Amino acid sequence: MSVLRVRIAYTKLEEAKYIAHLDLARVFERSIRRAGIRMAYSEGFNPHPKIAFGSALAVGVEGEREYVDIELQQDMDLKEIIGRLQEQLPSGIRLIEGRVVAQGTKALMAVLNAASYRITVPLGLPVSEERLQEGITAWLRRGQVPYTRYSKKGWVEKDIRPWIKELTGRIQGDEAVFELEVEVGNQGSVRPEEVIASLCDLENLPLDLDGLNTKRTGIYVSYEGQKFSPMEHEAIGK
Repeated sequence: MSVLRVRIAYTKLEEAKYIAHLDLARVFERSIRRAGIRMAYSEGFNPHPKIAFGSALAVGVEGEREYVDIELQQDMDLKEIIGRLQEQLPSGIRLIEGRVVAQGTKALMAVLNAASYRITVPLGLPVSEERLQEGITAWLRRGQVPYTRYSKKGWVEKDIRPWIKELTGRIQGDEAVFELEVEVGNQGSVRPEEVIASLCDLENLPLDLDGLNTKRTGIYVSYEGQKFSPMEHEAIGK
């Protein structure tokens, strides 16, 4: 039986941002089943549906454009797949577009290597635009930015500076709004809140980190100075 592999771009907004990554796979599996679409399953003693996501979003972080690969055991029109699946998905998960990809196409996790975020943080005290820009410039000039993170092995100090590709910011009313681009991949990445916390600490910026709000605005294939969506032909061939 032929297998159809579909790549779908979707949002994860509003209440859907609280769905954990493992639960998200179950949400899609259940929705596909309710839509009457036959999924392909792995072989072996404990077969599981062939659903593969891009880089996981932390709970509480919204995603404007996320990606998932789904393999089906039937030939169907792409518009019908999208339409029937959308009807079963919870609020906040909206299917943006889809395309059929070849079986030999690399997995999303193997090609997605850059992500962009928008982070909004309330000001603890008034901060001028000039002061904010001075702080960002000084932070970016640092050769190393040590940050202590708690892991399964206990407290570990990590240099987060190499992961940062771009960081800009602006004052908007009583908030600071940051645009951040980071590297992602099998070797790990940096969390947006870690970047802003270190900026606040090292450059003495009075930001209210308890009110920090993060949205991932995109995740990409970065190649030779260009960024591609994993839906594009250029990215699929990498």
